Amino acid sequence: MGKVKFVSVFVLLALLVSVVPGAVMGRESPPQNGPSAVSSVRNCRSSACFHTELSAEPISDWLRYEDPDYAFTLEYPAEWKVETTIQQSVPFSDPSAIIKRQTFSGPEGSIDLDVWFSKGYDLDRWLNWYGKTRNELATTHANATIAGQPAVVFVENGVTVDMLTAFFSDGQYVYRLWYTITHNERGAQTYWYMLNTFTLPGREKVITAQVSEEVERRAQQAVADSRVLLGNSCCGHYSSYCSVYFSCCSDQGNCTWWACYKFGAVPFRGDAGTWWGQVPDYPDWSRSTGSPRRYQENIAWWSGSPGHVAYVANYTGGNDTSITEMLWCQSCYRARTIPISGPSGYICEKYPPQP
Repeated sequence: MGKVKFVSVFVLLALLVSVVPGAVMGRESPPQNGPSAVSSVRNCRSSACFHTELSAEPISDWLRYEDPDYAFTLEYPAEWKVETTIQQSVPFSDPSAIIKRQTFSGPEGSIDLDVWFSKGYDLDRWLNWYGKTRNELATTHANATIAGQPAVVFVENGVTVDMLTAFFSDGQYVYRLWYTITHNERGAQTYWYMLNTFTLPGREKVITAQVSEEVERRAQQAVADSRVLLGNSCCGHYSSYCSVYFSCCSDQGNCTWWACYKFGAVPFRGDAGTWWGQVPDYPDWSRSTGSPRRYQENIAWWSGSPGHVAYVANYTGGNDTSITEMLWCQSCYRARTIPISGPSGYICEKYPPQP
């Protein structure tokens, strides 16, 4: 990978100011505060956070998003699309799961904004609960601030893909901005800018996010190393959706890409081994050990790092089931019959589409 190229922050900020006007499409720029008084933490403004040899022109055209349900606001690139991909309605079918996911996606990648109830917990306690009931987190102690609130920001380093993660809370809700890191600097620029412009309900002042330099460095390296190259295909199969979230290992295959492709779309992110722990976050999905759910599609899941997933088209009963799969950097397609006791478990939709 290319060496990390460090450029004067002040030069980059000057360039950014010259490119990004004070008002774009009727918006106000976030405040241009000076460096943080704490040496290990600094304001993380758009492209000023990334200095890899990946070339990227700063994004200058932003739109303001105001959530109609939870009233938070942020800014995102004008060319990106915004869609609600998870929405629980009252009464909530599963109050401990994600109650809303707003997905922002464009040519540079895709960023999920997830909302949970805080359960009356402060952020530290909620993150500890989350780590015990889902997947263990890299850290549960505040190391940043977002919208003026304590936050936890870290890079989840996987085998097939890395995730840039930020958790923060306003007391009633917990928010996560979750980015599948692509080999594209503009996607990272967008992530930091969205954090910088995030405003909680009832607050008009934009408070620039503060993120540790160590997290910034790790994110920068993950961008340079990412194998998610934002194509539309994998081994001759086409899915722009799956290609945003899962690498195809230079067209040599990836089990997560295949499972996503066969379902058309999945809410899961990251390595296959983390999918089981993610299931409780998604109100329309379930998991079970023992056997797949009959007469519908299933995902066969194997634990570990990176773990493995395979596609079960239609289990009708018996001690065996047929699967199709890709293997990370090894195989674009394999079909086989396995004992139902072989996988660690099975993941499926609670309400599958009817034929």
